[in-house]
Amino acid sequence: MLITDASVNRRSTIFSLMLIIVIAGIYSYLALPRESTPDVTVPYVLVVTPYEGVAPVDIESLITHPIERKLKGLKDVDNIRSVSAEGSSMIIIEFMPDVDIDLALQWVRDKVDQAKGDLPRNLENDPIVQEINLSEFPILMVSVAGIADETVLKKVGEELQDWIQTIPGVLDVVLSGGREREIRVEFDPDRMFGYEISLAEVIRAVARENVNIPGGSIDIGEAKYLLRIPGEFTDPNEIDNLVLTRRGGRIIYFKDVADVVDAFEDRSSYSRLNGDQSVTLAIKKRTGANIIDVADRVFALLAEAEPMLPPGVELAVTFNQSDDIRNMVRDLENNIITGLILVVSVLFLFLGFRNSFFVGLAIPFTMLIAFAVLYLLDITLNMVVLFSLILALGMLVDNAIVIVENIYRHMQSGTSGEQASKIAVSEVGWPVISSTVTTLCAFFPLLFWPGIMGEFMAFLPKTLIITLLASLFVALVINPTICAHIMKISPDRRLKDKKLPLILKAYAWSLEFALRHRLLVVLASLLMLVGITTLYIMFDHGIELFPDTEPNRAFVEIEAPVGTNLDTSDLLARTVEAIALAEPDINFVITDVGTTNSDDGGGGSVLSNLSKISLEFVDRHERKALAIDVLERIRQAVASIPGAHFVVEQQQQGPPTGPPVNIEVSGEDIDVIEGLVKEIRQRIVSVPGLVDLQDDLARAQPEIRIVVDREKASLLQLSTSDISEMAKAAISGTKLGVFREGEDEYDIVARFPPARRQYLADIENLLIPAETGIPVPLSTVAHVETGVGFGSIRHLDLKRVATLSAETYGRNSNEVLMEIQGRLADLRLPNGYLIAYSGEQEEQNKATSFLSKAFIGAVLLIMLVLVTQFNSLLQALIVMTTVVLSLTGVFLGLLITAKPFGIIMTGIGAISLAGVVVNNAIVLIDYTNQLMRSGMDTFAAIMRAGMVRFRPVLLTAATTILGLLPMALGVSFDFHTFGWEIGGESSEWWGPMAVAVIFGLAFATLLTLIVVPVLYSLADSLRNRFWSTKNV
Repeated sequence: MLITDASVNRRSTIFSLMLIIVIAGIYSYLALPRESTPDVTVPYVLVVTPYEGVAPVDIESLITHPIERKLKGLKDVDNIRSVSAEGSSMIIIEFMPDVDIDLALQWVRDKVDQAKGDLPRNLENDPIVQEINLSEFPILMVSVAGIADETVLKKVGEELQDWIQTIPGVLDVVLSGGREREIRVEFDPDRMFGYEISLAEVIRAVARENVNIPGGSIDIGEAKYLLRIPGEFTDPNEIDNLVLTRRGGRIIYFKDVADVVDAFEDRSSYSRLNGDQSVTLAIKKRTGANIIDVADRVFALLAEAEPMLPPGVELAVTFNQSDDIRNMVRDLENNIITGLILVVSVLFLFLGFRNSFFVGLAIPFTMLIAFAVLYLLDITLNMVVLFSLILALGMLVDNAIVIVENIYRHMQSGTSGEQASKIAVSEVGWPVISSTVTTLCAFFPLLFWPGIMGEFMAFLPKTLIITLLASLFVALVINPTICAHIMKISPDRRLKDKKLPLILKAYAWSLEFALRHRLLVVLASLLMLVGITTLYIMFDHGIELFPDTEPNRAFVEIEAPVGTNLDTSDLLARTVEAIALAEPDINFVITDVGTTNSDDGGGGSVLSNLSKISLEFVDRHERKALAIDVLERIRQAVASIPGAHFVVEQQQQGPPTGPPVNIEVSGEDIDVIEGLVKEIRQRIVSVPGLVDLQDDLARAQPEIRIVVDREKASLLQLSTSDISEMAKAAISGTKLGVFREGEDEYDIVARFPPARRQYLADIENLLIPAETGIPVPLSTVAHVETGVGFGSIRHLDLKRVATLSAETYGRNSNEVLMEIQGRLADLRLPNGYLIAYSGEQEEQNKATSFLSKAFIGAVLLIMLVLVTQFNSLLQALIVMTTVVLSLTGVFLGLLITAKPFGIIMTGIGAISLAGVVVNNAIVLIDYTNQLMRSGMDTFAAIMRAGMVRFRPVLLTAATTILGLLPMALGVSFDFHTFGWEIGGESSEWWGPMAVAVIFGLAFATLLTLIVVPVLYSLADSLRNRFWSTKNV
């Protein structure tokens, strides 16, 4: 082979290249950014429109509908969802996976601009259009907590925020919790009535005075002076002495009708850490920055700051993504090194020290090349990439084994090193290339996986393709060069010299028996496939999208009835808080009372009836019980708390998929939807394994309605808009301007004092400016009534929708969903109303559809390579039987380990096997063909090929299996602590795929050594019979 001949002849060049590979590979590995999960771009665009104090039904008609009607004309849109909640509208546009997110953002901005003319005139802020960027999620959460006053906590948080933002690699630090300072101008309605002053006059007066107006410049003599008119307040007390108006010749000052209070804004939330009040810093990193490096710098800064903290204040890192990454990288590195040791050990056992050394060189050089290429392609070192390297670990020595074994065989016959390398590669080079290409063909279709799931999993085929191509380069260039100039023949103490002949004799006897009972062997193989598959189906271990893993974090979401005030919600949260703090396996309990709904994307207003408690578990090896058992105890404990609905859920691993059970009911009439939701809930609530069943219908929001008498209002030249603006200002407050103190700005807000906005009479007595100049009470032109409305209104593709969702516990989620679908099969829906199963089920259907196509595509590509290799469709089909045989092993492995069939993990494992298992059959049949072309009869050629290729076939399978064994067993040696590591997040997540590959490859290898020769013999007999019949 030309490339090998050139390499062997130019050893200095190759040795220099090896040095470059070592340097570049080590540098790349150290420089590669670390991430826990791949950085994926989600095709979502958000449109958030705040409109404070406005009811959901008005938000829907005034904000959501006008924008949605414009967005409807967008192209390449999968769906449009919206939430109209109190004080905000949020619309999520999901585009098709292949749409450029920057173009999508521009399209949405254009449509929103078109809709602005249809939005209310008094809308203070324009709609905000933004993408959902997962890479901008916080990498660290630091809580400043303690028994100190909230002013102290806020001040410490602000100082830390300023310091952390100076760290290289930090994009932003968001401070949440604690209340902002606010200058309140609280008006006394009685005094305003006595002076006949309306709120509108007050607002205008402050707006006129609190201004800085530039006056231009003026030349006086030889100097040029800037003219300034500083009018902004320098002290909040200045407001007291502002002249408001004149009444009867008397000057009326602000202090005559109002009190100026320097205080905090109204409390809208509570934040606590382990029961103590807190503020939280969310730290985000810049794109491309090394998360571990940034985190270490932050930790160093916090360590410096701790001695300077005020008494009663403590710092706690409640979320640390860098720890997750360190643990995952360490876990996977340990698996790689443990697998590497096992692979090298088996190579030494079968090949002896010298040959195992030459083969083993393929591992570090291939890995180093892979690291360099990953670095050049800006691919981060994440969980998918690291597992791909483990999966490739055993496969990347396959080519080297075949090449080195053949070189050694020729050198044993007396050929010189250089000549032996050239001849050996010329004999097996093309089969090695062919076997590598077939493996690549299996992974190639996975590159076209659409959607978020595809972006997440695409790093697996990318990494494997890079690694396998690197291993091919090493096998054809580096291995022959080293062997040609370093390999020496010596009497190795190899397994070949002792026990291997016994194994070979047993194999020879088995193969001879199989060749004399060919139909029996074929029938037995088919029966085994059908039998094991049927047995697995009978045991019904179920189907899953992703494996269940032991969580490190969990959440308790508390939903009190709509309209529940903040203090009542806080009492509920404190009860749950106490339950969680009693669990020894929970390290941190982070409480947020008054949160946005998790479905609102964080863009909505704060809802006083919602609370969220985040639970951070201690390290895995310190836990006294499984985290899922702890969560079940908490679930059972909160179930007895009256007055709210509780959902206990663990943090999701992998790409976002939604809950296991997610049922969407859509239509036009919300009352009909509510009736359907109630009926569905009644039918499915008793399904075994279904927990935390909830729906997102926010009912019975208490509201006060001001019904304007338009005729009376028009007589006083008042509009509904004038009246509503005055009512909003009095009750919710209106911003008069800002007060600046140094670099800080604080809002000046005018409103009634708390004691004068507690009763309906306070609203009725609100003074509204009239045409006469004398304000009139609101009750003159309107009446006030109470009622109930919606807490929020949701849309799916412009139709109203409600969603029932639930978690599963103690039962496979697919089984639960199938039972639910059975119970709802006879549910009668009115015309125009639909039920859809989304969430995890939707993703599962998409994944199943794609992986089925990918498997077929992989098989066809492999067939094309095999037909090209053998120039025979029949021999290509014989090789493809190994793919079918591997499925027998996959189902056997799932049956033995009692694991469900994983759509993603088992599916990708089966596709991987399609490319791996054919390699041994290629080598076997190719050598048989060579022997037959040399004149050997079929039986002798098959027996000879089986005996010669037995060891390489066994070795290539054994190395792949051993490379994955630590991951499958969840046991590896920790080379950092020099102790055994049992379990681990990585093995829980990737273990099922490792099991599928190990059992599938083991079973296929054993049968390949028997069944493929039998099929070859049968095919040869049929061909001979056909030609003999034709000749006759």
